[in-house]
Amino acid sequence: MSERNELVYVALGGAGEIGMNCYLYGFGAGKSRRWIMVDCGVTFGDMASAPGVEIIVPDIDFISAERKRLAGIFITHAHEDHVGAIGRRWRRLRAPIYCTRFTAEVARRKLAEAGLSDADLTVVEPHQAVEAGPFECSFFPVTHSIPDANALVIRSPAGAVYHSGDFKFDPQPQIGPPTDLGALAKLGEEGVLALCCDSTNVFENGEAGSEESVKEGLRRAIASCDGAVAATTFASNVARLRNIAEIARENDRAVVVAGRAMQRMIEAAVESGAIPDFPHTISGDQAAETPSRHVLYLVTGSQGEGRAALGRIASDSHPFVDLGEGDLVIYSSSTIPGNEREVYRTYNRLAERGIRVIDADQEHVHVSGHGNRDELKQLHELLKPQITIPVHGEYRHLVEHARMALEWGAGASQVAPNGAMVRLAGGNTQPEIVEEIETGRVYVDGETHVGALDGVIRSRLKLARQGHVASTLVVDEEGELIADPEVRPVGAPEDGDGWPAPLDEMIAEAVDEALEKLSKKQRLSDEILEETASQACRRLCSKYWGKKPETTVIAVRLEEE
Repeated sequence: MSERNELVYVALGGAGEIGMNCYLYGFGAGKSRRWIMVDCGVTFGDMASAPGVEIIVPDIDFISAERKRLAGIFITHAHEDHVGAIGRRWRRLRAPIYCTRFTAEVARRKLAEAGLSDADLTVVEPHQAVEAGPFECSFFPVTHSIPDANALVIRSPAGAVYHSGDFKFDPQPQIGPPTDLGALAKLGEEGVLALCCDSTNVFENGEAGSEESVKEGLRRAIASCDGAVAATTFASNVARLRNIAEIARENDRAVVVAGRAMQRMIEAAVESGAIPDFPHTISGDQAAETPSRHVLYLVTGSQGEGRAALGRIASDSHPFVDLGEGDLVIYSSSTIPGNEREVYRTYNRLAERGIRVIDADQEHVHVSGHGNRDELKQLHELLKPQITIPVHGEYRHLVEHARMALEWGAGASQVAPNGAMVRLAGGNTQPEIVEEIETGRVYVDGETHVGALDGVIRSRLKLARQGHVASTLVVDEEGELIADPEVRPVGAPEDGDGWPAPLDEMIAEAVDEALEKLSKKQRLSDEILEETASQACRRLCSKYWGKKPETTVIAVRLEEE
């Protein structure tokens, strides 16, 4: 690495994927470089790629090793993919955390859940300058689908970087003022070295649309039902939740919140002052005593999560929400790519129970919180960046955004997926990838963190695909079987067409025969006994079942007294 002062950027998560946003900016020379982190979010596991894992957090080994030179952590807003990992990762960093008021309320809860009541968290007002090593950072308010969303203006001796966070240009936001376009233009006139910009909707033409525009669609949908209504959206979209609750009151409906995540977000919005006037809600017990035509449920589960409120409603297992024929569910949300199967499974379960479903394909009940292509273009025209670094998108989003940025006037653009360290200043006039650092995913498995290379998830996927057979061999001192091998197949068929015996009996016989062929010297080794039995099991299963399962063999050697 060069010993001259450089400004560099690297993503630990969020570049080449949607979710798990975590970005670093560094300034200085070699080992004297100081760092700041922007966001520390999660992504969510699925049964196809990470069975049993609900949450995935970024691998922070690189910056953890540099933590004495980490001057601060700046959280742009309170969505899970930007703040969700702060409680699970801060212990290894112990750097000051800076965020605005509503985000701080959510971050404090994350830290408290992790037992980190001593975390250094500072509430910062919009546009307030924060000194962090060689950086001066300030939050720039933007409109998004959550209160208190911000871009981050990062100034250093190398110039100004505008890190967009998640944003759109909404002329009629339901919380806070519209984005100050004049201030963006002024910043552009002062000079922006680099724009690190949200790429989520780069393929969507036009503009995302205003939150105000959704109200009439929600009114029509709610008024169309004579039974109970349940509405689901992202728990963090408290502006949408407030609008739905107010429309419910207009239609003489009491509001019930079903879902802890949604309840916590509403509480955070009220306590932080983001939404001090959220409509009154009633309990599930009170709803049970209210005619269904006078009830509206705000429910979690818009992404098909089986354990969320809507998933339990669809399976008729919710403790107090009981929907059926003549009732309505409104999906006031989009489906995150990858969640389609789970969402449609929930749709179908609801339909099977006679519950009508309305989504954005049937009625205007949702707008995205991310700016479409015209808004991305407008941001480029206002800021006039020398360099564009696309972030917050799959690889195809980054490539398209980098291409379009040049058409929109950027001097240069650079595709930089997770781990690609880009020199923004201090070298050539063009951005340049100068180093590849190790990045990856850390799986939160129960209460334990499991690395992507630890083999745990890989083994679990093998078990899911191939099943498992456990065998116990009880042998004497010379390695002779004292009893028949004990075999327990898991995730395997017991019997099959044309099989001469059940699978466990055939495996036991095959193991017995394989052990009989071992020499006396080989029988003295438990390792050879176990490997021989494992190979015999896999061969037998491959012959009859057509699969080679994972195997566990334990040799128990009994010694004479």
